[in-house]
Amino acid sequence: MIARSIIAITALIALAPLPLAAQSENTDPAHAAADAREIPQTKALNNQASSVVTQAQTANAVAQAQDEQNQAEYAADMAAYEAAMRQHRRDVLATDATFIRQQNAYAMAMRDWRAQVAMCKKGYQSACNLPTPNPMDYM
Repeated sequence: MIARSIIAITALIALAPLPLAAQSENTDPAHAAADAREIPQTKALNNQASSVVTQAQTANAVAQAQDEQNQAEYAADMAAYEAAMRQHRRDVLATDATFIRQQNAYAMAMRDWRAQVAMCKKGYQSACNLPTPNPMDYM
């Protein structure tokens, strides 16, 4: 959009008629009469070209403002996404740490239970009467 507007402005400037002072260098009566007929048309064309350039500049300013707003929204979205990803990673690490603690607690409880069973099988009655180890006691 911006590039198209810039091209349009450049084309209009290239096609814009010269200022009136540059057009009326000849002072003979024929040129003066022709200038008198063409001056209103030249002024109208200059005004039209100026109006088109002003419209293009306005359109460019609007497009640039919209682009800046879009860029600001994109930056805000990216910041929010990155913050969410950091929080997610913290949550995953916390969950992983909890899972690892739970696995270790279960493994220690199983180790103690196996030792308890082995002692019971060897005839130690007190080991047979002990409660089964609770993994929560190892957390």
